[in-house]
Amino acid sequence: MSGQFASFSLRSVKGQYFLRLEETQAASWVPKIANMFTTDQPYEIHKWLGGAPAMSQWRGERVRDALGDYDLTVVSDKFDATLSFDVDDIRRDKTGQIMQRVGEMGTKAATLPQRLFSTLLAANPTAYDGTNFFATSHSVGTVNNLLAPARAGGAGTVTSAEMSAAILQSVQGMLANMDDTGDPSNEFASNFLVMVPTTLWQVAVAALKDVFTSAGVSNTLLNTGMNIEVVVNPRLAATDHFYMFRTDANIKACIWQEEELAGEAFKTLGLDSDNAFWRDEISFGAKRIAQSALGRFELASKSVFA
Repeated sequence: MSGQFASFSLRSVKGQYFLRLEETQAASWVPKIANMFTTDQPYEIHKWLGGAPAMSQWRGERVRDALGDYDLTVVSDKFDATLSFDVDDIRRDKTGQIMQRVGEMGTKAATLPQRLFSTLLAANPTAYDGTNFFATSHSVGTVNNLLAPARAGGAGTVTSAEMSAAILQSVQGMLANMDDTGDPSNEFASNFLVMVPTTLWQVAVAALKDVFTSAGVSNTLLNTGMNIEVVVNPRLAATDHFYMFRTDANIKACIWQEEELAGEAFKTLGLDSDNAFWRDEISFGAKRIAQSALGRFELASKSVFA
């Protein structure tokens, strides 16, 4: 572009989009709870084998153990967002509002994983073992990742003391999980992420920071030696529950897979396009081909206040 459009080059528009995309992705909680995979096909079969056998006493010869074979098929979907502007509006834009809107496209594209994972958590889909992802028991291993912490009041009346106890219960429950060979799944776990809706954010912060949960009662949560981070997720509509994820395992609870699109990720129809000639408008389009999935239920839990 030249002349009156010099400050609105297609390169600068593309740069603004990817800048906001990368900044938002860097602040996301998704990489903390999900393994990030790239793909070049419509779906991926994510396979993981069961737990390795424990050592047993020698009984004359070696005991040959087979590994359990489990997998999860994740089918990618295509997502897009497109903005069109009148050429004259671009010429008249003196305050950079159009560039800001394109930047917001980058922000919205970056938060696609948060939106998809939030929907999945609320839906509680079927896990790879045939039961709901959050359930009081699973057919693989010994796992209870659907907990019911107590509260004294009604809806929306969780106290910091109750929240502190609920987080402790969640950690304890995760430490108690066993794999399909009978060994602990989270024996050396020490880092956790607690995800709460906005209505539970205040009590969650108090539960993790306050020295006392009530008059003269020390906050046990502060002395566990565990590293627990609280994340507020405004996309969670329910007000009576929260989620916990182990964040220091090599394999995470969730899966995010995405195709690398290179030049297809952000495309433009500029001033030299047929679109500009016939309609007097230029367009910008973003695309992602990706999918989210809940994978390892022993690394996550849901706590619903009773």
